[in-house]
Amino acid sequence: MTGRHSMTRPGTARGAREDAGRPAPDWPAIVLRVVGSGLLIATAAIHLDLYLTGYRTIPTIGWLFLLQVIAAFGLALAVLAIPRRPAAALLASRLAAAAGAGFALATLGGYLLSVWTGLFGFKEVRTTAGIAAGVVEVAAFVVLAALALAPAPANREAAAPAT
Repeated sequence: MTGRHSMTRPGTARGAREDAGRPAPDWPAIVLRVVGSGLLIATAAIHLDLYLTGYRTIPTIGWLFLLQVIAAFGLALAVLAIPRRPAAALLASRLAAAAGAGFALATLGGYLLSVWTGLFGFKEVRTTAGIAAGVVEVAAFVVLAALALAPAPANREAAAPAT
C-alpha cells in the first residue's frame, strides 16, 4: 500500500475528524425553502397575470395587486437567499419564512374578504383561478410556517466525538 492510500474508512476516527469541519446539509429545511419560495413566486405570477389582464384598472385594487407581486417576489428571494447557517443567520431565516407565511395568509384573507363582503368597493367573483390561487397561498403558508418553526440545524462539531 502506498502513502497515498489509507485503510481508514469514512466514519471512523480519522474520517470523522475530516468531516467535522463541514456542516451536514439540512435537507428538510432546504426543500422547505425551495418549495416555499416557489409557492410565493407562483402566487406572485398569478397576481401579476391578473394585474396585467385587467385588475390594474380597478381603483385601489390594481395598486394592491402590483404591491402584492413586488412583495411576494421580494419575500421569495429572502426565503431562498438567507441561509440557516451560521447560527447568527438563523433568526433572519426564520423571520423571512414567518413573513412569507404571514404574507400568504394575508393574501388569502384579502381574497376571501373580497369574495364574501367586498374590499375597497370591489366584490370578487369566485372563479377556478381564484380557488387555485387560494390553494397555492394555503400551501405557501403551511410550508413557510413549517420552515419558520423548524428546529435549528444540529451542530456537527458538538456531536463529533473528541479524540
